Amino acid sequence: MNTGTERSGPVLKMAFGLVILSLIVASCTKTEGEGGTASISGTITEHFYNDDYSQLLYTAPAVDEDVFIHYGDDPAPGDMIRTGAGGSFRFDFLFPGDYTVFYLTQDSTTDILKEEVARLTEVELGRGEESDLGELVKLTTLDFDDGGAVIRGVVKLIDYVDDSRWPNLVVDFISYAYEHEVYLTYGNHTFYDERIRTQHDGSFEFRNLIPGDYLVVLYSEDVTRVTDKVALKFEATVTGMDQVVDLGEITIEER
Repeated sequence: MNTGTERSGPVLKMAFGLVILSLIVASCTKTEGEGGTASISGTITEHFYNDDYSQLLYTAPAVDEDVFIHYGDDPAPGDMIRTGAGGSFRFDFLFPGDYTVFYLTQDSTTDILKEEVARLTEVELGRGEESDLGELVKLTTLDFDDGGAVIRGVVKLIDYVDDSRWPNLVVDFISYAYEHEVYLTYGNHTFYDERIRTQHDGSFEFRNLIPGDYLVVLYSEDVTRVTDKVALKFEATVTGMDQVVDLGEITIEER
């Protein structure tokens, strides 16, 4: 009995020492997360496109944009910060390890308009390393009426005497066309985007437009009586977010 007890003593001491050593090693081995001296930073720039990504309208710093970080293989959510005035962000006090930084952006490769996906960037950090991701891009599409440009014009009406005949028409009166329908189509859209009516002074304005090519259409009576209506089409190109394009005076006829 005494011999057995004497033999077990060193074994227990060794086992206890191994436990203590493993605890010390575990306490010195840090997984991904906060508490270290490394950092990850970057800047997000927002690129604004028209609805089919055929035209880059302008760029600007992505301000107050949510940026997320995921720590290694930890299934728990990481942290979230917001970008500053210049679109910059920085995750500080990180331990060495593997991280994933991501933010939401629209996807130019999908047919689903304005669908957002996560844009991921994987980072392997060393001790005390300052990793700069540089400029990251967020895609955003704008509708045709998300801008500040204007297309305008004035419509005048020439009314002919009912009994007069083409080509010897007699003018009855000339006035501004009131509540005459005017149509606007953006880019390669297959259907008109907006329809408005002229004011008392014959004026019309399509407001809040983004840059791009537009088609303005209004209808005049066919005074030759060959057809019922004649489409008057005017192309207009907006090159600036605050530009004003004036089509001038447009004349329609009626009898």
